Amino acid sequence: MNWLLQIAIGVGIIILCGGLVNWGNIYLSDLKKSKKGRKEDDQLGLRLNDIDRRLTDVQDVMIALSEKIDRMDERERM
Repeated sequence: MNWLLQIAIGVGIIILCGGLVNWGNIYLSDLKKSKKGRKEDDQLGLRLNDIDRRLTDVQDVMIALSEKIDRMDERERM
């Protein structure tokens, strides 16, 4: 009976150690993902700023063209 108790305790300790290692891996992978997420957010922010700058340039061109067409229409009416 004594050896059966020792085997049961040994198996229990092995199961607890396995669970602890699994928890550690999950915790560390979450930390790695959060660091990757921050880098991706920074890159995404840079891309969005670049797109915003380009859209502003396009908007400026469209406004200039619209004003030019308005002036041409006014000249034709006269």
